[in-house]
Amino acid sequence: MTDTQIVADWYNRNAALEHDRLNNCRLEFSISLKAIHQCVELLGEQRPLRILDVGGGTGRYVELARRGHSVTLTDISESELNLAKSLATEFGVTLEAIVTADARSIQVGSKEDNPQSIFITSAYDLILCQGPMYHLLEESERLHVLCACASMLRPGGILAVAFVTRYAHLRDIAQREPARLAEEFDSFYREYLSSGKYTRNPTMTSHHTSAEGIRGLFRKVDGQLRTRENVGLALTRILACEGFLGGGLAGRLGDLSPGSYERWVDVVMQFAEDEGLLGNADHLLAIAERK
Repeated sequence: MTDTQIVADWYNRNAALEHDRLNNCRLEFSISLKAIHQCVELLGEQRPLRILDVGGGTGRYVELARRGHSVTLTDISESELNLAKSLATEFGVTLEAIVTADARSIQVGSKEDNPQSIFITSAYDLILCQGPMYHLLEESERLHVLCACASMLRPGGILAVAFVTRYAHLRDIAQREPARLAEEFDSFYREYLSSGKYTRNPTMTSHHTSAEGIRGLFRKVDGQLRTRENVGLALTRILACEGFLGGGLAGRLGDLSPGSYERWVDVVMQFAEDEGLLGNADHLLAIAERK
């Protein structure tokens, strides 16, 4: 079972650092945002969409509210949500709600049963879940969160879920501390490579996966939903958020002029779903549709 208090404490201490991470890892954010905009276009912008951002941290996607959509933000970290409030004020937008919550504790119900809750059955057109999967160690926890998100989607609604890959960590230690893999293989890395549980750091717990692991997880989510609720969740896309430039290879792109940078984003986006490149990315974004 994941000790989510450790996760909350880390983000409460490092809220500004996490907010700046997507400035420093600009390509990850740009590709994710492009994919989300594609989801919005697919859903149709003839009317404002209802969007729920689960584990939305400092509110990097409140930009969607500037486009006229109704955005509700929830996260485990109060410090991050305070930054999100400031960001919303800076953008001149009002969020539908900002709620502190552990994604594992989400209980979905009807509006009639709990009119004050944001976790309502079939209430949202688009749900972003771009943080919880990074940290939930147990598959049962990940299944619960994804099933809850699917239950909150309207039929035809879209769920966007972010994951960290095992390859990201392996590339990192290969560059910074290559001897560690052999030195700690029996004590840590043999199990890590099997389970994806990164528990070596006592101040943070993480879970790392692969494209095949994501597909397997969504198959289980779909099976549980069809058994319990007679609905489905179909995985439609997996995108490599850094494309072929994982492992810090995109670091200098942030120094480019806006036009030159966007050209790189367009090229990376062109190949983001190339099956052969999914292992090159540090982060993967899965897109699924409620059936």
